[in-house]
Amino acid sequence: MVPSRVRILAWSLLSGLLWAAAWPAIGGLTPLAFVAWLPLLHAERLHEARCGEHARPFVPYVMLSLFLWNILCSWWFFMVSEALATKVVSMAAPVLVNTLLMSIPWWLKRMVRKVLGMRVSNWGFILFWIAYERLHHDWDLQWPWFSLGNVFANNPAWVQWYEITGMLGGTLWILLVTFSLDKLLTTVRERASIRERRISAVAASLLLFVPLTISVYRFHTYVEQGSTVEVVVVQPNIDPYNEKFGGDAMDHVDRMLDQAASVMTDTTVLVLFPETALQERSHVDLNAVPPKMTGLWENDLLASESAQRIAAFQREHPRAAVLAGMSSLRMFPPDAPIPVIGRRMGESGYWYESYNAALFMPVAGNVESYHKSRLVAGVELMPFERVLGQLSELALDLGGTTGSLGQQEERSVLDDPTSGIKVIPAICYESVFGEHIAAHVRNGGNMIAIITNDGWWDTSPGYRQHLSFASLRAIETRRSIARSANTGTSCFVDQRGVIREATPWWTPDVRRSQVHLNDRITFFVRHGDQVGRVAMVFGLLLILVAIVRGVRRRTTV
Repeated sequence: MVPSRVRILAWSLLSGLLWAAAWPAIGGLTPLAFVAWLPLLHAERLHEARCGEHARPFVPYVMLSLFLWNILCSWWFFMVSEALATKVVSMAAPVLVNTLLMSIPWWLKRMVRKVLGMRVSNWGFILFWIAYERLHHDWDLQWPWFSLGNVFANNPAWVQWYEITGMLGGTLWILLVTFSLDKLLTTVRERASIRERRISAVAASLLLFVPLTISVYRFHTYVEQGSTVEVVVVQPNIDPYNEKFGGDAMDHVDRMLDQAASVMTDTTVLVLFPETALQERSHVDLNAVPPKMTGLWENDLLASESAQRIAAFQREHPRAAVLAGMSSLRMFPPDAPIPVIGRRMGESGYWYESYNAALFMPVAGNVESYHKSRLVAGVELMPFERVLGQLSELALDLGGTTGSLGQQEERSVLDDPTSGIKVIPAICYESVFGEHIAAHVRNGGNMIAIITNDGWWDTSPGYRQHLSFASLRAIETRRSIARSANTGTSCFVDQRGVIREATPWWTPDVRRSQVHLNDRITFFVRHGDQVGRVAMVFGLLLILVAIVRGVRRRTTV
């Protein structure tokens, strides 16, 4: 009996449903990740049985499956509080683009299969998918949210070996188990010999349970490293749409400082305020010589009212450094090199650049700023603007960080020698990028500070997914994490990836806890993402082999 298209479509869509059911904050049934691709692989076989050698493209079925997965897991983009058209664009753009990009490994798999056969194409798919995830971390449309290894974010005990492989090691684990299970099902379906079935069953069991057993053992025997310090995280819960960017900026600062003061002790060494906590109206008097600036200008941050109030707080708590998110600017004189995304000040010769940044005021030493360098496409960064030119006006307006913002290339560490803290700053989206955080660790960081504002998406799964990914960064680097969210969840994450002292959603709150300062370097931090690099090299080689073989086949016909 020839399989119908409806049957093929049903099996394809089942894969999308299973991935959604497995994903954090959606279904949360993590074990389903190991079988989620199996229906799509079965649909592929049904498609070939239906069409034979003259098969129509299978990739459209793949795209429908991927679209279903994406829309079910990231529908929360629609929660942006803007006009309906903006809501639709903010959801449709990442879903559609990601669906197209995720279909490329499947298309390559099909290409290789036609030339080199099914077995090679299966191995090729593993390489192509991991290479895709790796590349999706490092360009202007970067969106690593749906990297398969992220599915374990709520189960840190399962993936303690991320300290060696990084998150892509989880992707590799899923794919190896998936194809071993597919092989086992094939031997059963085709009534292979008992010996073949046993071999397939043993291989699948070993691939699944050996990494899991090693990880669980590591989880229960791991002892946190480094001395401890006391850290306070503040969650002010200022509505990002109706209050944060249009209210009294100094009232917001005072509110956060009062929250922190309520739990401060003589041993507190660091206070965290969330992303864009500091907002001041900026003005420049170009008639003055030199121009007189008011607001959060990085040319003289200590002159800002926000910094002055924090300094007054520190005089009352002299052992505490402060790290606070801010929307800042930097002015460039007429004779300075003009930034690619710089904006001109009227008709003057002066230019300026805007940042989603963090202000660090240590107990001793110079005040520092850090600029977010992993920017959200369409909100903080217009893709490929450095090539296409000034496109900032097209950016989605989400409050205080619109348009293409300046980025920081150096993976700096914020050092307070008084307490020994060497803070790795991660502003919002940056906490999703393993190698980005690892680069900060290599520069000497001994703890991670995540500052974020997750209130854009209301009570949808978005903020819970974002929170869970912090656990993976803690395991990869073996660094404790302090997390301050304006709205969302503020908390601490230990070096095993366990979330502690979590605050409720949409509630003003403050937490104080001990954080370990670890100076040891994991294999992943020292050597980077070897899994992704190897996949890219061998995936490219396999594509070249397939092309050469295909050309030879055509010339000999």
